[in-house]
Amino acid sequence: MPTETSDTEPCDYADAVAAFLKDRADAEAEIRAADAAYRSEADRLATAVEAAGTARDEANRAAVAAATLVAETDKTVSVLWRSLGDFVGHRRTGPTPSAGPPDPEPDAERVRARLERSGRLLSLARQGELPIDAPRHTEATAAAIGAGLGALAVAVALWTLRSEDTAVRQAAAALTLFLGVATGPIVLGVWLSWQYRVRPRPGQTLACVGAAIAAVCALAGVFMRGL
Repeated sequence: MPTETSDTEPCDYADAVAAFLKDRADAEAEIRAADAAYRSEADRLATAVEAAGTARDEANRAAVAAATLVAETDKTVSVLWRSLGDFVGHRRTGPTPSAGPPDPEPDAERVRARLERSGRLLSLARQGELPIDAPRHTEATAAAIGAGLGALAVAVALWTLRSEDTAVRQAAAALTLFLGVATGPIVLGVWLSWQYRVRPRPGQTLACVGAAIAAVCALAGVFMRGL
């Protein structure tokens, strides 16, 4: 005897299939979204790890460069300080000074440029060639040096001629007067180098030579008139 089927069974079956397909589609969409989120987060983490590795390498290189610069600076400063002590006296310089406060924005090229400039200035100072001008009163001192050497030359020439007035002694006296004028700039240069670590400037040299010539002419005319 056949059983009777309800008219609602095909409808319920179709709804169940539709619900299943919808749930599966939703699940697949969630899986795809989760997979995309995972891949995105993995890529972000990989990028962050790579950036961290790059930053670490740069920090290591910076640390090595800083250590090299510190060692180089300490060595150069020690050499310069010893050279300065040899120049002005170790009692004046004392021991090598300790490092000052760190530079908030260190620049290796700027540090090396300063050390190079310090070494160049020290070398110029040792040669008496500092790029500075001596005080103004040194022109008067230059004139005094020239006048003193001129007077000394006249005195030596006068002594030479008084001993025996011959052609040879006259030539020696004339050479003495010339040397009295020519020696002035040399003595002036030695004095300025020792006192101020500079070389004579044109004005100082002219003052020295002019005073020497004036002293030689004036004193020679007075003391050698009767010879």
